[in-house]
Amino acid sequence: MNRQFLPSGSIYFSTLLFFLFAFQAVLFPQVKEDPVLLPGTYEIDSITIRARIRLADPVARPYTEPVALYPTVTRLSHTDISKQGATTLIDAMNFIPGGFTETRGRQVKQFFSVRGQKYPYPDYAINGVWQKEFEELPYFFSASDIEEIEVVRSSAALLTGLSGLAGLINVKTKEYTEFETRADMEYGTFNTLHTHISTGNKIGRFNYAAGIGHDRTNGPSGRHAKEAMTNLYTRMNWKLSDKLGLNASLFYLNGERQMAIALPPAEKRYQDMIQGFDPYNALLSNVKMTYRPATNLSSELQLFYSMRNPTFYDEVAETTSSEKDYEYGLNFMQSVRILPSNTLRFGGLYNHWIAPNGKRFYTGKKCDTETISGVITDEQRLGPVTLDAGIRVTGTFLNEYAAFNIEGEGGKFRTVTPVTDEWEPAIVQASFGATYSATERLSAFINSAAGNVKPRVGTLLDNKGAEPVNEPSNETRYKIDIGLLQNFGDAGKITITAFGVFQKNAIALSGTTYLDTETNIRRELYLNRDQNQKGIEFEVISPVLFDIFKPFFNFTLMQSEMDEAGEMVINKENPVWISNAGIYSAWKNFDLNILGKYVSPFENDRFVSVADGPQPLGDFLVLDCNGGYTTEWKIPVRFYVKVKNLTGKIYSTVNGYPDFGRMVYGGISIKIKGR
Repeated sequence: MNRQFLPSGSIYFSTLLFFLFAFQAVLFPQVKEDPVLLPGTYEIDSITIRARIRLADPVARPYTEPVALYPTVTRLSHTDISKQGATTLIDAMNFIPGGFTETRGRQVKQFFSVRGQKYPYPDYAINGVWQKEFEELPYFFSASDIEEIEVVRSSAALLTGLSGLAGLINVKTKEYTEFETRADMEYGTFNTLHTHISTGNKIGRFNYAAGIGHDRTNGPSGRHAKEAMTNLYTRMNWKLSDKLGLNASLFYLNGERQMAIALPPAEKRYQDMIQGFDPYNALLSNVKMTYRPATNLSSELQLFYSMRNPTFYDEVAETTSSEKDYEYGLNFMQSVRILPSNTLRFGGLYNHWIAPNGKRFYTGKKCDTETISGVITDEQRLGPVTLDAGIRVTGTFLNEYAAFNIEGEGGKFRTVTPVTDEWEPAIVQASFGATYSATERLSAFINSAAGNVKPRVGTLLDNKGAEPVNEPSNETRYKIDIGLLQNFGDAGKITITAFGVFQKNAIALSGTTYLDTETNIRRELYLNRDQNQKGIEFEVISPVLFDIFKPFFNFTLMQSEMDEAGEMVINKENPVWISNAGIYSAWKNFDLNILGKYVSPFENDRFVSVADGPQPLGDFLVLDCNGGYTTEWKIPVRFYVKVKNLTGKIYSTVNGYPDFGRMVYGGISIKIKGR
């Protein structure tokens, strides 16, 4: 049996212990300290005392995830995103611990994952509002409109939508506390152009933000990789009174995208495809209302509507089809501080999703589903210890659904009888966490979760050569994180985390496809198998050194296993090692930012013929850099140069779709602040 050498679980544990002892003995020797306040909020009559490290108040922010998840959450500020030179949401997440982007030329251009969590991939939320169908949009979503990206690397998120067991990406859009207008223009390789202008202000109890941008690229010659997208963004916050607040945001995107032609070793049929979206438009909108009648009580109601309407074309088959879908619904969360140290939160979600003509791999099969979910969590603070636990139950009602033959009939895929007026089995997810604050800067944590993961709508189970007629079974997933968090300096931190994700009947690509002869659409098939991922994450974020440098470093070391003929073997589809490092630097009017990423070898048989078998991927080190000069004019202007893939390394994360190589851009950025 083909295996590769990887550290055993005992070595992972020993490595973790080594780091923990080194953490205390070397980096943070024991010294005599004055008494300090532990993190948290303590209420004595009408007096509130806060420690230097402030835990988020679950009453003020009802959708905030539990404290035990904090060390596994990466937060990227607008400043971090700018220093990286990121132009899209996907670009901005490239250097987080364990972050991995699969880039291909199919209908979903880029999939982002952490810790090998795939099928499903992490979910997205915009300003805390969960998005059911968002995978096509992150590479169109302008980074210029983002205030902060919050990535929950752990799969224990419970409160934000239904994204409980695969990680979560919450995008917080720009807000302003004073008048500001910014304009950016950038031009570079492949006739790539990025333009964006944004503005915002705060006037009394009201603040607003607005932005408009246009991005385009021709892509490499002969690769059919042209893209163009215009995006419009607006947001407003209005504090109607001391108790009542209103927040609304809207995004609109319109453009086109050609799907890059595959190269060897991809199967020839992928090399012959000439496909794309033209036009592609989408609308994302939401309204949030918050009400806090007392310090121990708050409510939040979210209303949302999203519409995506890409027109998919195939020049070879000479066909076009609408892949329109839309969703609307509401989220509600009630937060009650029962005791000064105990907070109870409970709420629900309703989502109605409709795809009139189907979508992607189930084009032509109408979907009309309604999802209802309820969640309850409790957080208890006992001095330096914080405990949290919660449970979410989700059910989906199928008004009409014919993306697959759920009843197992043997008829042709195209002619299956739709399922109507039927409840799917309920999905249950639960979590538990504990945090111990040893000092105001050092804390230990553990968080865990368990539950079911439903296969993606329209997926088909590999029937071993026979016609596929069923979807995969639900997956049962367990996870655990154990680690330490040490804060130092003004904004520095070190975290080390041992994690495990254990999947029973995991939903995984089988590597085979099925040609629906009635529609001439080829569909990827899935299978159920047991698999797990175990590993260690280590991250260092330094405060600013010598008033010039701010370095960071992180790595994820992971062992992936899967069931093969009743035996657990190494799963070579996931890289073993992912590491990132960078230095942000600024001196006088100059700035220079250098970032690097390494991904170890892995393999995959996706998009290649069965005869060719799995192909080697990964094994690349790429460097990005950008630097500039900011003038001292009355209106400062930053002139900069940005280089992606500095060494020109040609690598692939998906078979047939290699990186485009070195790309060089030059740009200017103008910012006007103040009234």
